[in-house]
Amino acid sequence: MTRKTTIASMLLLCALAAAAVSCGSGDGTTISTDTAPTSGDAAETAAETTVSTDDRPALNLPEKDFNGESLRILGYETGVDCIKQYDFYYDEASAGELVNDAIHKRNMLIEERYNCVIEVTNDKTPKVTARNSITAGSDDFDIMELYINDAMSMAMEGMFLNWYDLDYISMDESWWDQAIQRDLAIYDRIYVMTGDISVYDEELNYCVYFNKQVATNNDIPDVYEMARNKTWTMDVMYELGKSVAKDLNGDGVRDENDQFGLLSDSGMMFLFYFTCGNNFVTLDENGEPYFTVESERTFDVCDSLVEFFSDTDTMLWASKCSNTWTTLDKVFMENRNLFRPGSIYDIVYYRNMEHDFGILPYPLFDEQQEDYYHLIATHVCPGICVPTTNAKLDMTSYLLEALAYESRDTVTEAYYDLNLYTKMARDDESGDMLDIIFSTKRYDLGFVFDWGSLRSSLETLVTSGKSFSTVWESKEKSAQKAMEETMEFYRSNDN
Repeated sequence: MTRKTTIASMLLLCALAAAAVSCGSGDGTTISTDTAPTSGDAAETAAETTVSTDDRPALNLPEKDFNGESLRILGYETGVDCIKQYDFYYDEASAGELVNDAIHKRNMLIEERYNCVIEVTNDKTPKVTARNSITAGSDDFDIMELYINDAMSMAMEGMFLNWYDLDYISMDESWWDQAIQRDLAIYDRIYVMTGDISVYDEELNYCVYFNKQVATNNDIPDVYEMARNKTWTMDVMYELGKSVAKDLNGDGVRDENDQFGLLSDSGMMFLFYFTCGNNFVTLDENGEPYFTVESERTFDVCDSLVEFFSDTDTMLWASKCSNTWTTLDKVFMENRNLFRPGSIYDIVYYRNMEHDFGILPYPLFDEQQEDYYHLIATHVCPGICVPTTNAKLDMTSYLLEALAYESRDTVTEAYYDLNLYTKMARDDESGDMLDIIFSTKRYDLGFVFDWGSLRSSLETLVTSGKSFSTVWESKEKSAQKAMEETMEFYRSNDN
């Protein structure tokens, strides 16, 4: 979805309220969403109005009445790891907050139209709860939100259903994520899904924040124009960052009290590996995965990244700071840093920042790289699963399709157009950059299944003193074996 919101829909959603992050409390709390709407005329209007878009086809579902049946959803409690938002739970305590109220609007629309109840259980350890429930054969939940990596692993144990087998789901429609299908669907099988129904695949995407005050003070050229022209490369980011790095207190030691061009950590090298246009694994035209790490370009990228991360005069590592990543945020907000690579959800930390910041895509490796590449953090990004214990598949698949369809003009629009683009971002150019980021998202099966422990090898590459070509030589046999074990499951006719 891009920033093409009509005036009417902008006014409607503006009436919903203010901030983006809603927080709940409790562990394993079950809540029905059919509570009273937020107070005031704006909330009442929001609950009764459906925003329309010009480019969306009609929802192709027959009329249904579910006679008050509940769609039971297991999800994460906010505050766990990187979870800052809910997908289905309306938090009454956060009434008036933008995305929270949009969730309420969508849920009420679905409940009233189809005579059902959306019942949400927020859990601090949903993976444990899900496993215990399914293993016991209990029909406790109709859908579960689990980290994508965990969900794909649990599917290998026969715990989740293939989304392509769900009757009412139109997987080729725009409200379902086409990128996750392109990158993770082996033999037309995928056991976890996302799309407009969820904000997590946006929250757990990555971007580069830059401090406009530091840029102005150091005569940094227009990085937005570079990003648009695809001259925004690793070398450019490094050289610009190096130009602003300073030993502020003159003690001869570069630490968190000084000024840096870049803030990150050596353990994040795996992310730059992907954003530089590399994969661990690619699917061929038949849906068969194969490793794509053994190339001269891949090894050159890794060698360059080791040099990039090793310059600790230019880059401050979180692991060397008193409060790790919190310290990096402090350095950025105190105008002692130019570029802060991070996640989209980090934007909430900077919304009260005195000086302006901007948003950029992760840089290209070089100008020969065809496009930007933004890996979804599937190890901490929830997706939606349907457990094999589900006894109401007809209702579940029907309501999932309806929820995904209605989410686009409610929750997704609130999250994108008014929360990120209008409320959080400080300029129009950042909105353009977010469009680039969201349109170039990627997933990787090698990262999801971690065949051969390649991710951890990249996380330690800077400090290990090894080249990635040497690492791959030592890992190739075990990685191929692990992939083949996974493929035995997918080649089975029983799943």
